[in-house]
Amino acid sequence: MRELKTVKEKIRDREPVFGTMISEMACPNLARIFKAAGFAYMIVDCEHGYFDYSQLAAMVSVANGAGIGAVVRIPTIDRGVITKVLDMGADGLLVPMVNTADEARQIVSYAKYPPLGHRGASTQRAHTNYDPPKLEEYFEIANARTIILAQIETRQALDHVGEIAAVEGIDAVVIGPNDLSIDLGVPGDLGAPAMKEAQRIVAEAAARAGKASGMITSRTDVIRECRDCGMTVLSCDSEVGMLLKMARKVMGELQA
Repeated sequence: MRELKTVKEKIRDREPVFGTMISEMACPNLARIFKAAGFAYMIVDCEHGYFDYSQLAAMVSVANGAGIGAVVRIPTIDRGVITKVLDMGADGLLVPMVNTADEARQIVSYAKYPPLGHRGASTQRAHTNYDPPKLEEYFEIANARTIILAQIETRQALDHVGEIAAVEGIDAVVIGPNDLSIDLGVPGDLGAPAMKEAQRIVAEAAARAGKASGMITSRTDVIRECRDCGMTVLSCDSEVGMLLKMARKVMGELQA
């Protein structure tokens, strides 16, 4: 009998789920390291990161084996990219710059099998462990497994966040704070009133739609604030950020 909830199930039940980002180091064993540290999922950044598909597939494969969720931030809403990422076994997608409900529906169409979407079917691949059941049975399994996180990064997205969250197949709406702060006229100031108001708007809109909400940031104080306002999908820092922080700490101690 399975005892532990998956990342998808925790997101659905709006339980806190903590992750981190892989920004540019194509080391598959980072999945094992982050799992050992206690993270529930990792985001492989293919929007700003320069990973190729072979590197990405290796990281996703090790994550699958290590039991840590593998979410891929794709660069754009593109059928080919979404198909490749999900077919290699990723648990889900983080999609940047989702500004409207129509864009959210397009993502679901590409990422979900019928009846929710129109994902292309090629099942003797990694995402089925090369042992697929009958198609109709697998469609249901895959649709239930696949996580879709829509990133809220503009004033337009903030205006439409309730509609985006309400789209069937979207699991959570997640603030991308740097781009959102720029669009709100307070670049980099996550403590600005406009950003705090944005956190409240996103959290409340998602809750009304019965969906989770979240934040991606390197600041643990902002993560705590987001938890206080009801956000549960929380990604903190990256492999590069954590390495730099520890390297600087060690150098500070050596030079003291």
